[in-house]
Amino acid sequence: MGYIFKPQESIAENMNRILAEEVTGALVALEKPGEITGEGIHSVRKRIKKIRALFRLVRSELKEKEFKRTNAFYRSLGQQLSSLRDATVMIKTLDKLREAKPTNVSPKLFTTLHEALLVEQKQAANAFFNGPTQIGHLANAFRNASPHVTGFSKCYNGFRVMAPNLKKTYRRARQALKVVRHKPSIDHFHELRKEVKTIWYHTRLLQPIWPDLVKAYEHEFDRLGELLGDDHDFGVLAQKIESDQLLVPRRQTKEAILQGLQAQRTQLQTQIYPLANRLLAEKANEFVKRFQRHWKIWQSEARSETINQRQTA
Repeated sequence: MGYIFKPQESIAENMNRILAEEVTGALVALEKPGEITGEGIHSVRKRIKKIRALFRLVRSELKEKEFKRTNAFYRSLGQQLSSLRDATVMIKTLDKLREAKPTNVSPKLFTTLHEALLVEQKQAANAFFNGPTQIGHLANAFRNASPHVTGFSKCYNGFRVMAPNLKKTYRRARQALKVVRHKPSIDHFHELRKEVKTIWYHTRLLQPIWPDLVKAYEHEFDRLGELLGDDHDFGVLAQKIESDQLLVPRRQTKEAILQGLQAQRTQLQTQIYPLANRLLAEKANEFVKRFQRHWKIWQSEARSETINQRQTA
């Protein structure tokens, strides 16, 4: 059915449908351990992120203790998959740097670093796929997860259920951008990315209220999230080289590759700032009110359509 809200369903019905679909999809990927691939694991990781964003959109209507328990549960599952993903991403990031052809960095060095990262990836994959309980543990966790959002009234259908949560996330993104402008560290960019990705998931859920408009928001928040993700990955690779976790023997060569990584980050940030400034230009109240107005129109149109269908039946 898709990761979107449908007008004929209440918010609770939408939530339960989407949650059940994501949990089932994760189980399908995990229940055949001998056949699961790195790409399959990545799909499970994305489903976990979608579930966490789903709960965040209605957080104010849930008991705080229940929300924290559920969020911690899915966060823990995601963390179990992170080492495998991180090892793969570092290889892709090195390949992107190689394509940029930084000065004073030889093809031989790229080959050496690539081989070292492949060893890390293999170790992470062996630890995950060959572990006696890892995949089975994850599958059991999803099997035992509730397919319903507990403590959420079935009668709720007003935007007020979501408004404070969307507002809070957008406000946090604006604050994160402000922090990044003053201190553009890897961690601060990463915090901005987390909030941007959550807003992206929320716009995906709300896209049907005005597809053309909200899809444009969705596309641009996705693009910003990808740019921030690339910036973070280049930064993490730089940290691995700087700390000698990934060894570059000669000092001059090490400085050259670090300069190349920084050049990539600088280039990305010339795209990040203008896009973030536009997407996060409004105050949180203004941003949320726009979505609230279109939600009401969408719901009204859905009710009129239902009445017309009944009259013509």
